[in-house]
Amino acid sequence: MKRSDSTYSPEVRRQPGRPAENRAPTSLPKMPKALKITLAALGGLALLLLLAAVVLFATFDPNSYKPLLIETVHKERQRTLAIPGPISLTLFPRLGVKAGAVTLSERNSAERFASIESAQVSLAVWPLLRRQVVVDRLAVSGLRARIVRFKDGKLSIDDLASGSGTPPTPTEAPTSPPLKLDIAGIALTDAEVTFDDRQAPRRVQLSKIDLQAGRIAPGVPTPVSLKARVDADSPQLGADLAVQGRLLLGPAPGRLALEGLEVDLDAKLGGQALKGRLTGTLEADTEARKANAPKLELDLRLTNPGDAKAAPLTLAAKGTAALNYGDKGRLDAKLAGQFDEGRFSATVAMPRLSPAAYTFDAELDRLNLDRLRPGGSAPAAGAGAGPEKPLDLSALRDLEASGQLRIGALQVMNLKASQVRASVRATGGRLNVSPLTAELYQGRLNGSASVAATQPVRVGLQQTLEGIAIGPLLKDLTGNDALQGRGNVTLDVNTAGATVGAMTKALAGTARLELKDGSVRGINVAQTIRRARALAKGNADGTAAKGEATDFSELTASFRIAQGVARNDDLALKSPLLRVGGSGDVDLGASRLDYTVRATIVDTLKGQGGAELDALRGRTVPVKLYGPFDAIAWRIDFGALVKEAAQAKIDEKKEALKEDAKRRLADRLRGVLGK
Repeated sequence: MKRSDSTYSPEVRRQPGRPAENRAPTSLPKMPKALKITLAALGGLALLLLLAAVVLFATFDPNSYKPLLIETVHKERQRTLAIPGPISLTLFPRLGVKAGAVTLSERNSAERFASIESAQVSLAVWPLLRRQVVVDRLAVSGLRARIVRFKDGKLSIDDLASGSGTPPTPTEAPTSPPLKLDIAGIALTDAEVTFDDRQAPRRVQLSKIDLQAGRIAPGVPTPVSLKARVDADSPQLGADLAVQGRLLLGPAPGRLALEGLEVDLDAKLGGQALKGRLTGTLEADTEARKANAPKLELDLRLTNPGDAKAAPLTLAAKGTAALNYGDKGRLDAKLAGQFDEGRFSATVAMPRLSPAAYTFDAELDRLNLDRLRPGGSAPAAGAGAGPEKPLDLSALRDLEASGQLRIGALQVMNLKASQVRASVRATGGRLNVSPLTAELYQGRLNGSASVAATQPVRVGLQQTLEGIAIGPLLKDLTGNDALQGRGNVTLDVNTAGATVGAMTKALAGTARLELKDGSVRGINVAQTIRRARALAKGNADGTAAKGEATDFSELTASFRIAQGVARNDDLALKSPLLRVGGSGDVDLGASRLDYTVRATIVDTLKGQGGAELDALRGRTVPVKLYGPFDAIAWRIDFGALVKEAAQAKIDEKKEALKEDAKRRLADRLRGVLGK
């Protein structure tokens, strides 16, 4: 009986003359002897490695190295390392070391510098045979650290950032290739780092730090992400920070690059909401302590400090930056783009990072500072009755900066200027702007200004305005254009106060007006005198009317200012019908006037003023002006004027009688003497 294919014996298959059809169709190809040997060797090696790992895990005690590690740290760094818990080995899924709480002291001090809750390092086994340390994963949880910058600029970590405390002797030389470090992944969670800057002084804290990174090896682009909370006390800052990019090490030692950098910021800065994004590329050389950002894009939005409901302030710019963080350090940056309502370009530098100092050269085509003020661009006269917020110039106290500023169109306190040029210097809590030039209101401004961040704040202003149209200027500044004309204004004033209102009431200094071809609106002195003369013999009263004005060909006046009150004694106004002098007080703090105008009717313009003025020709009429700026009242004392006129006629008659008596006496004496 013929055997089935499923039951044939191996002997049949080994017969050399057996026909092919009797061989099993499912038979496996013969394994080469070399492959068998190789697999056996690999299996044996794997078994040996496994046995070695088991033996290592069973016999090696990493805790026996703790005393040596603690002693080395104390000897080389003069710091105390504490590892109270056990250090354990892990075998699966990777060979590694795991430790619990660890603390490190400050240098030569028992005060704690840093601590961690737990740390774990796992290694890949095969690369160790090639003298490569491949850290499969480095995980640290609960890091707490404090870095101090002392008043002399030194950092509490300078000894850690430097090389080994005990350099190798010249006779020591490596006998084998150095280990190559390759980290497959890093995880830093729940970390907190505090920067205590005693030089500024200020305190910055990074908390809730979550750092994740992939493989860290030369030439390998590695995704990196960082999330953290940032809090600072000077200035007041609270922010959520998110950073991501691709980290690339090498090729030279100490060289690294962060490509595809994206930084997102959501912050509260001094009570204002700030959101922003920074993108670009960062290149660094840690050995040379330099960093460079050849391509940056910045987009910031800040809540309007004057009105939170108004459109936010925006900054969208592109530029470059270069940083040298060795010694005192230096930062250089160039930016150009859009700021708020206009375009800008700026070159900014920090010639030293500690203590911070700034230089700049900036140009803007448009800047509206009134968007930063509560109430926007409304004139001061229309300000609300609510309490004023105190001026906060604390940022000026530690500011050291100098530079040039050019603005095409500027608005501040509702005043409008163009072609503004300013040289700025800030140091010692004082800001000086000198020289300050601008074109405004058909004229030109030349002068200087200063602000001191003292308690209270102090401000000084020295200005010469030439060819100014005074009416539009006053209208924009105060909301009242009661004075018209063109000419020169000279100011040399100073003040101090916690608010703008307090500063106005404390204003002191001098001022002078020289105007031509203008008018004083609200009262027509000649018409008022004529109307009052026709209707009254005693006092005449009234209020200023918007449709009335006293025209003049020339007006000059000087003022002495003290406690917000401007005193004038030399008003000189010339018009076709009048010559006006005056004296009195202008209370700038209370926005009130208490002034007496002495109007003399010109006696060379017969008939032009009407019969009432003809009767007063050559007489000086006192006009009392008083009340708030927006509702000035006037009063004319005709009773006193009539008495004065009657007395003047009596005096004239007496003088005439005296002259006549003298003449008659002289005639008699000549008759007696026969002459």
